[in-house]
Amino acid sequence: MKKIIIAMIASLVLIFALPIITQASPLAYVTERIAGQDQIETALKISQKGWDSAQTVILCQASDYPDSIAATPYAVNLNAPILLTGGDALDPRVVQELQRLKPQKIILLGGTACLTPAIEKGLEQLSFNWERIGGIDRYETSVLLAKRLTSDSLIIVNGDNFPDALSAATYAGIKQIPVVLTSTTLPDSVLKYLKENAPKHITVIGGEAVVPSVELTKNNFTIETRLGGEDRYDTNAKVVSSMKDIYQSNDLFLASGITFPDAVAGTVLASKEKAPLLLTEQNDIPPSVYSVMRLHMVVEPPASTSSTSASGNTSKTAVVTAANGLNLRDTPSSSGNLLGTIPNGAALELGTYQNHWYQTTYQSKTGWVSDAYITISSNSSSSTSNSTKKGIVNASAGLNLRDTPSSTGKLLATIPQDTTLELLNYQNDWYQTTYQSLTGWVSDSYVTLSTSNSASAIDLSPNGKVFILGGTGIISTTSQAIIEGKASSNYSSNLKAFPQLPSSTQPPSSDNSSSGSSSSGNSSSGSSSSGNSSSGNSSSGSSSSGNSSSGNSSSGSSSSTPTNYDPSQEILVDPFAGIPANALSGKTIMIDPGHGSPDTGAVGPNGTYEKDNTLAIAKDLNSVLQQAGAKVLLTRDNDPSPAASDFSEINDLQDRVDDAAKNNPDLFISIHNDSFSNPSVQGTTTYYCDGNPQEEKSKQLASSIQSAMIDTVKTNNRGVKDANFYVIKYTTMPAVLVETAFISSPYEEARLQNDTFRKNVAAAIFHGIYNYYNGSTAKN
Repeated sequence: MKKIIIAMIASLVLIFALPIITQASPLAYVTERIAGQDQIETALKISQKGWDSAQTVILCQASDYPDSIAATPYAVNLNAPILLTGGDALDPRVVQELQRLKPQKIILLGGTACLTPAIEKGLEQLSFNWERIGGIDRYETSVLLAKRLTSDSLIIVNGDNFPDALSAATYAGIKQIPVVLTSTTLPDSVLKYLKENAPKHITVIGGEAVVPSVELTKNNFTIETRLGGEDRYDTNAKVVSSMKDIYQSNDLFLASGITFPDAVAGTVLASKEKAPLLLTEQNDIPPSVYSVMRLHMVVEPPASTSSTSASGNTSKTAVVTAANGLNLRDTPSSSGNLLGTIPNGAALELGTYQNHWYQTTYQSKTGWVSDAYITISSNSSSSTSNSTKKGIVNASAGLNLRDTPSSTGKLLATIPQDTTLELLNYQNDWYQTTYQSLTGWVSDSYVTLSTSNSASAIDLSPNGKVFILGGTGIISTTSQAIIEGKASSNYSSNLKAFPQLPSSTQPPSSDNSSSGSSSSGNSSSGSSSSGNSSSGNSSSGSSSSGNSSSGNSSSGSSSSTPTNYDPSQEILVDPFAGIPANALSGKTIMIDPGHGSPDTGAVGPNGTYEKDNTLAIAKDLNSVLQQAGAKVLLTRDNDPSPAASDFSEINDLQDRVDDAAKNNPDLFISIHNDSFSNPSVQGTTTYYCDGNPQEEKSKQLASSIQSAMIDTVKTNNRGVKDANFYVIKYTTMPAVLVETAFISSPYEEARLQNDTFRKNVAAAIFHGIYNYYNGSTAKN
């Protein structure tokens, strides 16, 4: 469902708490690199990727970030690509791109010290109209950009460095929220802007050290949301995770967290595609970002073949050759936790091979040992036998073929990138191969294994594509290989086990509805996977792929997604069995059916609307609660949103909160359907908010309703979770939000259309309310 999230969903806490166990979970994405020879050419490539023409182009100085990092929302508003140039003269390549785009106006961003008058003259000579937006410093420039947008919200970031602003840029661009730069003290231009505009909703990106709260509170401004992490990558991951419901594309954009130019130009394209932008290091994926990418995935290669094996996963035996014994570790890394030491001469059964580590079991402990300290037994399948293996050269400048397995070996030839090779033998990180009748050795660092069970053998499009912004000197081929599942991260925390995913997006069988599928850890409600909210399932015009294979059609589709649902399995329960008459007498309960025209909410694979399901359940619940003696209020009792006459998402949510404040019910129950890009994900989640003044009672109510839901309708138990959803954060009575089932699952979409299921959901919520008031112990 589409939700405005005013503060961070604390799902990353759950992600990082996952146990470190023996089988690593690799990433598995298709990648596309958008890159030129330098940052100027990369910006041109980004422009060419996203725009055939443009009415407006924004021109920034290539080596000076401050003026450009707040430009994304305004650029998105104008549908204008950002181009980079040198500050003293127009780069000839930029001139060619301007001639291709044929803009009516070019905006120079920054003062004349940044882009000199020579730039203006050059544009005039080319008959281009131009305008300059530039303040006396970066802070005033950001204010001038902010003034060009209309919003009751504002994002404030520290402008003394670029990463936090980049993390906010895509969200700000999609939501059209201005970004204003500050320092550790509020600049005069920013303070004046705040006083003149008095934004209702202020979000700060970054911790107290970079944007101190006191600077705002002493001027009577309240920070509604602060998103900050331990470092720039953690902050980026938290921003992307907390804002995930506004992303409509399955694709991801990846930019350097070390250098800014490629990311600045890329934020506009990412915003245009309604996709998140993640930051990374040059040679590895930081753990916080890796977790977001992993939990964004929908499919993965089968577990037995997903590791990057140099010699396959066939059973072998080996003997330990380390004089002082060989360490057994919990991950395939020297930084893994020590499980034990295996004595010299011990015989081992070898399992999966990953990045020079073998999985094995010793004294009932399963872990990993380095291949440098074992000798493969002669009677087992040889580790150097690769007769059935092929590899693809991934070195952009070609791969040297040498006469010995060493970088000092004689050069025999250079093999071009993307050449497929037969791999004959493997020795000390080198493969033996034959190229143009020459037999020699190539380094395994520049060979991507190609096997029938590799990631490339399954359809990875449901995961979306990762667009890498910048060349290999910015984000290396090693990082790219990690993303593609062809190499392992060196971070031990990236080698933990994440929830297992299927290898295809086939509709689940009917008995999955109560079994708890292995992929159920990836819902849009509680995971940091982000970008796969319901708002994306009905979008059109996005460059993202994968929605078709997930069965996510738009509401106008006439096709029917198959499901194994058997409606005869739904048995109507008696909501009043074992409950005394008038059990809720004297209680006032407000029911909030989520969404309402013009907002459909999430759309199911067969074109059903969340708004219709929530209203039907709410009406059934209304009837049951009234029969139990309660006074019942509904935020809507027909199709239109409460804010239909003046609809916006924020007005819709605020009207519901205002309705609760006006009537002051004892409880507030918001009803929704969940949605995710993976159609096999199913289940029920009930949310409370720690920002609600009745937090503890809200949590108790959520636990009671969740337990009753699982007992009554037998959905997967996705748990009770804390989230800052608007309607449960800003109401003042105990309040919960119930995600009854996944409308994105063909099976649960069919259940939601069944009147018996809806009535049973209403009965379950009633039972939860009754148990809450009568102190029954929840079973979660």
